[in-house]
Amino acid sequence: PLPATILVDRSVDLRCYIEKTKIKTNMILSSALRRGIRSTISSSRSTSLLAARNASTAATPSKGPGVPPNVLRSWYNIFGKSTAGYITWIVAGVLATEFVTGFGIDSLWASVNSGRTYDSVDWTKFKVEDDDDDEDDEEDEEEEGEGEGEGDDEDEDDEDDE
Repeated sequence: PLPATILVDRSVDLRCYIEKTKIKTNMILSSALRRGIRSTISSSRSTSLLAARNASTAATPSKGPGVPPNVLRSWYNIFGKSTAGYITWIVAGVLATEFVTGFGIDSLWASVNSGRTYDSVDWTKFKVEDDDDDEDDEEDEEEEGEGEGEGDDEDEDDEDDE
């Protein structure tokens, strides 16, 4: 039988060999995958470029209802005619979007982390009945009060002597 240290060394060497083999295999597979993706992208680009060159330049009607012309006309009369109106539209849209996304993300965060944040923890479960400290504090205050009273009396006696 082989000593235990040799067995351990051989198992460690075997694990290292397996890890190195896995890394090499992953590298080979990932490079092959990259090559495949690149060739697919390049062939689709050339096809789409040819289709774009051969496409008609005439306007095509949109499929679907779209935005009614009256709504577009009203929007243009209110916001689109002036730069100030258009900037107001942009700022209002950004603020509204920020509010909605902020509220949504905060709600999602709270629901995922319920019971883990300061606001969602039930602190009554951690309340400890610790009256000993309160009694010690009261005794300390009483002792301080007695000491101060004695010092005040001595000061008054000194004033009477003068």
